[in-house]
Amino acid sequence: PRNQAARLNKEEYETKQEFFQEMASKGYLPKENESMHHALFEKPGAESLVLRGSREHKLLIQSLMSGVDIYNPIESDEVDVDDSDESEKESKMSRLYQAQLLKDHAMGYKIASLMMEQAISGNSDRYMVISGLGHLKHYTGVPDCVHGYLRQEALLNPNVQHRTVALDLLLSLTSHPIRSSVQRPSFSGIGSALIGCQMMYEVYLEETYPPMIEAAAKSEDNEMEEDVKRKLLNDLYLRNPDSLDQYILNAEAVRGPLLHYSDGLAGFQRPCADFLFVYDEDDENEIDEAALQDAARTDVTAQKCPFHHNKSNNDDDAKAETIEAYERVGQTAALRGNSARARAIMTYLGYTDSDLEYVADDIFNFQGVANPHTVANIQRGECVLDIGSGLGIDSFLAARNCGADVRMKDDDSKTPFVVGVDIAQSEINHAMARAVDRGLVVPDRMRFIRGDVEKLNDALAKANLAADDLFDVCISNGAFCLVPDKQKAFENVFKALRPGGRMAISTTTVSDPKQLDPSFEWPVCVRMFANLEELKSMCESIGFKNVQIVDAESPLEGMELPEDEEVVDCANNSSSDKRFKIHGKYSDQYEFLQNIDMDALCKVVTVYGEKP
Repeated sequence: PRNQAARLNKEEYETKQEFFQEMASKGYLPKENESMHHALFEKPGAESLVLRGSREHKLLIQSLMSGVDIYNPIESDEVDVDDSDESEKESKMSRLYQAQLLKDHAMGYKIASLMMEQAISGNSDRYMVISGLGHLKHYTGVPDCVHGYLRQEALLNPNVQHRTVALDLLLSLTSHPIRSSVQRPSFSGIGSALIGCQMMYEVYLEETYPPMIEAAAKSEDNEMEEDVKRKLLNDLYLRNPDSLDQYILNAEAVRGPLLHYSDGLAGFQRPCADFLFVYDEDDENEIDEAALQDAARTDVTAQKCPFHHNKSNNDDDAKAETIEAYERVGQTAALRGNSARARAIMTYLGYTDSDLEYVADDIFNFQGVANPHTVANIQRGECVLDIGSGLGIDSFLAARNCGADVRMKDDDSKTPFVVGVDIAQSEINHAMARAVDRGLVVPDRMRFIRGDVEKLNDALAKANLAADDLFDVCISNGAFCLVPDKQKAFENVFKALRPGGRMAISTTTVSDPKQLDPSFEWPVCVRMFANLEELKSMCESIGFKNVQIVDAESPLEGMELPEDEEVVDCANNSSSDKRFKIHGKYSDQYEFLQNIDMDALCKVVTVYGEKP
């Protein structure tokens, strides 16, 4: 009733009561003697006559009119919300919202009545409701009205069959359509789904997709020619549709309403839609059959994630690059670094004040992605293996926790020790020297050895250590990120553990490797990240029991850290810029990562498992 909504907004009526009676007589709204009438107004009684809505829906309508962002967390006073002040109920916004609600209630009443009528008569029709975003986004507006009317039918209708039908319809509306062989009553519903539509131009690929950014920069006024834009879009769609999906999901117009709908001011309970259909509104941009066939004939290996490209050669190159980088880290580890920054990172990852105090002057050499100790729960007297021990920080903490840093009595039956294994000899040398400086018993209670986790047996054998059934606990903090053969690494961990032993492997994973656009040269670490969905089953197939993938709650972005501090050595020379930073040489090469939500792409976890 668009014209009637305009009347309500302009207050073109004698009294509100007469206006709503007129709407009911025309069939737009339920009459007072109907059960559904109890879902019409905010409060019962003729003195109110304010149509029932919701704070979330009102903010949605207001944002559609004003452009206010309701998905990013902001202060409530940044938006004019008048849902709590009775004196402002007749404000301009309130009148506009009431006019919107009149249309929503009219549609909701019609749909609920039609569904009841058809279900009672035994029909099993399906319904398609097509409407604008303001009428159903986030299941507000019309869907909320339909639910409200059916709820009142289920509660208040004097007819038992009507109440049963209304309840069944309510249950079906709260579930997704699922095919089932189970026999259902003739009036039973089959589920519902909300499908939203988004035009491609609202994704603004030209602001996030590097080839489009470059094309715009080369053109006058930073505006791409339409044919250039179409070609780039078509190539992305044909050659790498998974990457296109990722760019769409990262777009502000999609990310907030679909993925972060509960974060902002409105705090929506549900996403904008169950399915979001993004379409190219450019009618002149058509992909012909020949282009589709050509894309289908393209070598499928060119479309695969970089994990699988020429695997053997890639693994060797990645390992060589890893060794080179961390050898340089070890060579400059003696230079003092930013202790405040390292302290902030370790605190954020869950290391305690006592941990930081124990680490003391070694703190600026912390390396890791999480805190495996919180999951490992190392006990006094246990023997610990630290894979990828780096410059020794986690090994030192493990020594304290298991008691390897305390000289034991000769008759003590449990003699704990810690073994750190790392692929870079310079880091081994530094960690060993620091262990001696810290007064640890080297090599009987603490030792660092060079080794590759894929060949762990060889490394342990060279150090005259038993390769199998030796350790109570195995920890690792970030090393598995750079292991090409994850299966082999976990198998070796399993062999090294004693029966009843456990592992706590902190590592970064990729939620879905298909999201890695093969047209980009990703950092070696990202190319080597494990597939999150495969980790649990992999460990279980090896023989681990009680496998748990623990969220490390360690974001790759957004961590608030102190600014880099100037660190000066005893010769009054700056040492901060002389320390080799593992990602330092990649800053320009991987600049495109700034446009990618790494927390959406990757997830840091600690893999826990027990050897029976």
